[in-house]
Amino acid sequence: MTLARSTALAFALLLVAGCSGGSPGTSAPPFPPPKQPQSGGLYPQDSTAARAILANVAPAGARAPQGWSGDGDNDTDDGDWGTLVLPSMVSCGDGTYATDCSVWRWGSPNGTRSVARGGLAFTPGSNGMAPALNFCRDSSLYPTDLAAPAIPLYGLAPYSFTLTYLGTKPTPIVAFATRWWNVSFDGGFQSGGKTGNATLTPVLTTAASRGWLLFFTWSWPADVVAVPYGINEIQLASTSAPLTVPPRGSAQLGAFDCLGRTIAAHRTGGGIGFGPSEGSPTVASTGPELNVPVYGFANPTGSIVLRDDRGARTVTTVVP
Repeated sequence: MTLARSTALAFALLLVAGCSGGSPGTSAPPFPPPKQPQSGGLYPQDSTAARAILANVAPAGARAPQGWSGDGDNDTDDGDWGTLVLPSMVSCGDGTYATDCSVWRWGSPNGTRSVARGGLAFTPGSNGMAPALNFCRDSSLYPTDLAAPAIPLYGLAPYSFTLTYLGTKPTPIVAFATRWWNVSFDGGFQSGGKTGNATLTPVLTTAASRGWLLFFTWSWPADVVAVPYGINEIQLASTSAPLTVPPRGSAQLGAFDCLGRTIAAHRTGGGIGFGPSEGSPTVASTGPELNVPVYGFANPTGSIVLRDDRGARTVTTVVP
């Protein structure tokens, strides 16, 4: 969902007091998430963790394109993170969050993965590296004059990875995708099993979307891990995430739109602009590639929001 994977979007960590958990059934069936919106049956009712975490999950509807909201990005989409009732979560790096990062182990993804992400270097640890689930309809058309994308990107095809639970809380493991109407998702955990082969297939091609894959243990409070995914979002060049703009100088902002749409960029904060004076707060591309200078003034800070008319939006921070 930016997405250098956090795409400089601020996903607030939620602290929610939960009710005491019950025990799982001894032969609970594996949970297949729905492939389309349903009024009920979205998660196993016997799972107290599922009932708590997914209590407010959105019933239906993809993200709609939205216009500017003042001088900021007040309606930035969180991929339905805000509808989830989560225990205390911490960042595991690479855009993922968990109650305890050490109890989840990632297997090798089925695609080539760069460890350079958004200007930061991530070193795979003993628990492996979480997958970068960044899908782009026009991935093969990414411009050669831009630096490599900040997040490795893939075409609209299935992507598989393995996940193992190393903790001690009761299984089975529940797998769930927010925005499930935009993806086909198989968590792959058998009843009682602690290792699953997850496969995510993006199915949305006419608009952009982001969401979260959730894996959590059966009873509340649960061990939870959340993995973001993005479909047809605007792709920032690695040199633009973050964007280093020197005082009284300039830097090139590079981005690509996965749906072939024009990109509108809007500054937030002060000290930067898209012209040699601070009175140039916006700029737009003439095609799917944005490659423009950003000028710095006395104190270049803030962020730049990029959007198209199909719901794609991402944010990059500006650092002096």
